[in-house]
Amino acid sequence: MLVASLIPTLMVGWLTVVDTSRLLTQDAQELAKERVEQLRLRVDGILEEPVRAVARAAQLPEFFELPVAEQRARLYALSRLEPGLARVSVLSPEGAFRIDLRLNAGAADSMAAHHTKVQGLLQGAASIRYSEVYFVGPREVPALTVIVPSAEPSRGFVAAEISLEGLSAALANEAARGEGEAYLVDQRGRLLAGAGEAGSSRNLATRPPASELAKLFADQSFRTGMKIEHFGKGAESIVAAYALIPNVGWGVFWEQPSAAAYRQVTRVQRRIVLGVAWAVVAAVILALIFARKLNRPIKQFRAAAMEIARGHFGVRVEVKGRNELADLAQTFNYMSSALQAYDSETKGLYESVEKGYLETIVALAHAIDSKDTYTRGHSQRVGDLSVEIGRELGMNERQLRQLQYGGILHDIGKIGISEVILRKGTQLTAAEMEIMRSHPVLGEAIIEPVGFLMPIRAAARNHHERWDGTGYPDGLKGEEIPLVARIVNCADTFDALTSTRPYQKGVSLTKAMDVVEDLKGAQLDPAVVDALRRVVEKKADCAESEPVAVRQVG
Repeated sequence: MLVASLIPTLMVGWLTVVDTSRLLTQDAQELAKERVEQLRLRVDGILEEPVRAVARAAQLPEFFELPVAEQRARLYALSRLEPGLARVSVLSPEGAFRIDLRLNAGAADSMAAHHTKVQGLLQGAASIRYSEVYFVGPREVPALTVIVPSAEPSRGFVAAEISLEGLSAALANEAARGEGEAYLVDQRGRLLAGAGEAGSSRNLATRPPASELAKLFADQSFRTGMKIEHFGKGAESIVAAYALIPNVGWGVFWEQPSAAAYRQVTRVQRRIVLGVAWAVVAAVILALIFARKLNRPIKQFRAAAMEIARGHFGVRVEVKGRNELADLAQTFNYMSSALQAYDSETKGLYESVEKGYLETIVALAHAIDSKDTYTRGHSQRVGDLSVEIGRELGMNERQLRQLQYGGILHDIGKIGISEVILRKGTQLTAAEMEIMRSHPVLGEAIIEPVGFLMPIRAAARNHHERWDGTGYPDGLKGEEIPLVARIVNCADTFDALTSTRPYQKGVSLTKAMDVVEDLKGAQLDPAVVDALRRVVEKKADCAESEPVAVRQVG
């Protein structure tokens, strides 16, 4: 009962943990993707705003017609709106520098270096072109040069050096929002901002968690879209999301320790495991309650039988319900009342009491047989056949009476076996067989308190022992098995063979005897089998047994 309640509970808990973890992991990864997308948009804005400002100026048709002083004024005004502009130059269609303004001395490259970069971008500058990132000044501020052609290329170009100094602050603000780091790299894998000090000598490969990301640039596998990767193992593992900035080929990255990224997953897993643990505790408690409810009547029978064995007649067993145990309780109570009424009688009354016990025994057997309609009358037949075998072995009347009682009560332990198992029409499972095999011990426990039934305890406990020592529950061998148990075992086997069961059709006496002969020396005592053969031979002229449904012996 406990296993039946625990298995579904544990399975549901496990499936819940797996499904919830999968969904929460997907949510955590989507959150990382969303964060890196926000970073990409912010970096793209910091880069593109000055570029768009320069493009608006360059693509005004009248800009190149203005006097040089007016052009300078407009460019100075543009620099005040866009602080990222470090240097702006105006070029003729042939590439000659007409104006060269240094707007931010601390963040601007030298004039010669600036001219060299602009001249390199002029080749095929039919649209906006970007240089690679370079680093300016002692602080190695990242910058790049962009050249924008006029609306009509014949009018000239506007070139600008854009300082990327504001990127570090933007990434630092984003990193402060969560337990992780944001950083920006160029197409050569150099660190531009975030994750420490950027610079021309600072490569991602110097940071072990990011070294794998640097390889994505080296083998050209990181060129489009947005991705999620996991690096490292255990406490050192990280979750990294990264996205490409298309125009310049940069990568923006967000990395976070796996423990932080999946903290919510871990919390929910713990809650589910705790819930399953409580469910298991509840299942155990309920199973114990139900087990106690089932075992209580048997304990009452045992206690009441012990009281009667001690001479305290009149005790009653109260079993509520409408089942076999309730019927048995009614019979038991009737027996106890009868014993109380006749307790003061003489020896003749004692015989009457013993007769009452026998009737109770028969009632017990009927209660057992009534749990399985196919076995009705089986216990009585085993008792009768045991007496005939004992008579062939020369046993006296007292011993024959014990055989009668032992045959009737050999299966009394099945009172405590579930009807589902007793009435199962197919082969029992290993677990069910284990439960079924407990009935000899339970039967002995029920009989033990009744004093005059002491000689037949062996019939209840040992009627499934085998002559070769492979039986149960004690593994007795040969003549170690009490004679009463050997005789009941043989009678039980023979009756099972000649009775019809849900999965077995009863056979004739001759065929059954042949099967019993095959069991001689293995399961059954050879001397008892010989005595049974003599009994069968005396009945050879009788018709075959009327089929009665029975379960296979064992």
